Amino acid sequence: MPSKPTASRGPKGLTKVYLLGYNALSFTLWATCTLRGFYLLATNSPQDIPAIFDDIFSPLLTTTQTLAVLEILHSLFGIVRAPVLTTAMQVASRLLLVWGVMYLFHEKGDGAGIVGAPAEAAKVGDYAFLGCLSAWGVTECIRYGFFALQVLGAGVPRWLTWLRYNTFYVLYPLGITSECVMVVKALTPAAELNPLFRWFLIVVLGIYVPGSYILYTHMIAQRKKALKKRAE
Repeated sequence: MPSKPTASRGPKGLTKVYLLGYNALSFTLWATCTLRGFYLLATNSPQDIPAIFDDIFSPLLTTTQTLAVLEILHSLFGIVRAPVLTTAMQVASRLLLVWGVMYLFHEKGDGAGIVGAPAEAAKVGDYAFLGCLSAWGVTECIRYGFFALQVLGAGVPRWLTWLRYNTFYVLYPLGITSECVMVVKALTPAAELNPLFRWFLIVVLGIYVPGSYILYTHMIAQRKKALKKRAE
């Protein structure tokens, strides 16, 4: 006897509309950040990276990344099935980089640092920024595109599923490394701003190692579950 069809566990009604809108908007914003960054990098010299930063960072990147705060609420209130702790860790680390490091200590396109960051630190930080933008941008375009199609119920293509559960092997280490470099380069200007802030960043670096391990192994476990479910 054929088994009875089970009810879909996907979002319904207004929740579905909201999640579709959120994921579609996030995909659009991240795609704009990423494509704009790659275009500017391809049409400018490496010396123009600070100007590229100014073009993308505010309000585009700040708005795009800050919007992710909603994902903590999504997880907390059960709108999506995602662990609150890992979601909060991911969002908090990004917000620290965007507002606590990039916003405070980046070098402006005219060569002036907001808080007087040393030139050598700004130069390395520029390349770390490109690493963050590349890792974050590509990852989020894939992730939000995947979620939007999943919520829509239109079916997720196999190639997008493959990207969703495989590209993090490379993009996550790239992103974490770039983030750590930016935090390290921010230590000196942070001390000038407030010595306690410098120590806070040092503590953050100490948390990054176990924190990144937890997130990385979580993504590997999620990959195994998702691919196993798809094969059934």
